[in-house]
Amino acid sequence: MKILSLLVFLLIGITSVSAQEIEAEKVFLGYKFTMNNKTLDFKGMQKLMIADEQATRLIKKARKNNTISTILGSIGGSFVGIPIGAAVAGGDAPWVLAGVGAAFIGVAIPISIRANNQAHQAAERINQVNSSQPNPLVPVTFKFIGNQQGLGLALSF
Repeated sequence: MKILSLLVFLLIGITSVSAQEIEAEKVFLGYKFTMNNKTLDFKGMQKLMIADEQATRLIKKARKNNTISTILGSIGGSFVGIPIGAAVAGGDAPWVLAGVGAAFIGVAIPISIRANNQAHQAAERINQVNSSQPNPLVPVTFKFIGNQQGLGLALSF
């Protein structure tokens, strides 16, 4: 009986989470994803999209592209920052390095935009899947009952 109650609680929890909509708000060079007023990152979105294969594939591509973009952008930022720091310190600044850094940043920006677009497509896909399915939630009531044999929990569908 305890296992059955636990399974019912888990089933209700899983179906209520999967039926909620992921909201995408357009921000500078991308999207901000929220669910129930909580910001979602790509890792959190992937956990929510495990039920749909196409959405999972899209969010995995988005995570991969986001990682590549972050690495390239960080390298580019470092390469741009080194000559600026050298110039501020009064030394001879290697401006070629700044140009290479700008190239890295220039490559990272479109990859980041593509990652955000893939995440947006995945969010639209999972919202479409959730809205096309009937709501699986059944009204459930819980009552504590007692008799000569002891106390118990009654579950009504």
